[in-house]
Amino acid sequence: MSDASVPATPPEPDTTAKLAVPIPPAKWVVPPTPGEVITSEMTRNSYTMGAKIGEGHFGHVFSAVDVWGNGLAVKVMKPMGSYEKVKQSTEAEFRKLALLRHPNITYLFDAWEYRDTFYLVTERCDWSLADLISEDWFKGHFWVKGIARCLLQAVHYIHLNRYCHQDIHPGNMFAAIARDELALEGPQQIQQEQKPIAVQFKLGDLGVAKLFDEIDATNTRNVGMLPPEALDTAEFGPLDHRIDIYHSGLLLLQVALSKELRFTEEEIRTGKPKELASQLPAPWSFALEKALRRHVAFRTESAMELWRDISSPGVDEQPQAQQLQLPEPPLPADVGESPAPEGSPTS
Repeated sequence: MSDASVPATPPEPDTTAKLAVPIPPAKWVVPPTPGEVITSEMTRNSYTMGAKIGEGHFGHVFSAVDVWGNGLAVKVMKPMGSYEKVKQSTEAEFRKLALLRHPNITYLFDAWEYRDTFYLVTERCDWSLADLISEDWFKGHFWVKGIARCLLQAVHYIHLNRYCHQDIHPGNMFAAIARDELALEGPQQIQQEQKPIAVQFKLGDLGVAKLFDEIDATNTRNVGMLPPEALDTAEFGPLDHRIDIYHSGLLLLQVALSKELRFTEEEIRTGKPKELASQLPAPWSFALEKALRRHVAFRTESAMELWRDISSPGVDEQPQAQQLQLPEPPLPADVGESPAPEGSPTS
């Protein structure tokens, strides 16, 4: 006789139905291989992929040539997070690049998804500013005004559209040369085609750019170039578009000194960048010291104001400009506003 007060042992759970449901395959990122040809459904343009030429926080960069013979840079997004997260990040960067079209911002050509991997295609510049600064022959004080003109036009345009770049540094500023489209084709013309005719500087990598009301410290990633307000908003002021002014000042300081700089948190808090800028010749000492003030309220307000400061009397009193000695770029064949009030703090 069974005891009704003792519950019967429950039956083993039936897992048959659960096991019968197919498990969706994982989405694996498949990077391109040199010589592979990929065709975009959006533009019908085909791209012959080349070697890896760089790497950023969010993506690997490959060289490529399209059917028109344009040398391009292809950013292949890293699988950071889920498939949906990477897709959203890529789409956000695409929208920013499509909106912020300017002669001094790297130009977006195309974008697609292929084998669960996301691609962004931009113009390929010939060198980063970091590459140029590292050259022994580089004399930055001859380059400051030309680079500033290009950089600050880009920053001004980005700010007009209510975005903040948040990641301006020599690795994200590029030099591009204009080539002669009328040069004859053929092996004997290769060297002629590659001669620098004109140099233009362009700001790139809008991956962490945010709208003004979305700016936060987590997107300011370059630890050695943090603005003071990213370390302590209570002491130095709010996080706003003047992050880009501070970063622009740091970039131009490095150009003027012909070397890349990194600062500790303590040096940033005590104003070491501003101190270095104050030792430069006029007008850069005044212009960059003001852009690098620690307290946001007393810093240069806008890109246009910084340009006016750099263009103030004194800049044309320098010696004759340096003759450009840019290294030869790789051939396509390698592809398989108002100043701070007087008497105010200046830090």
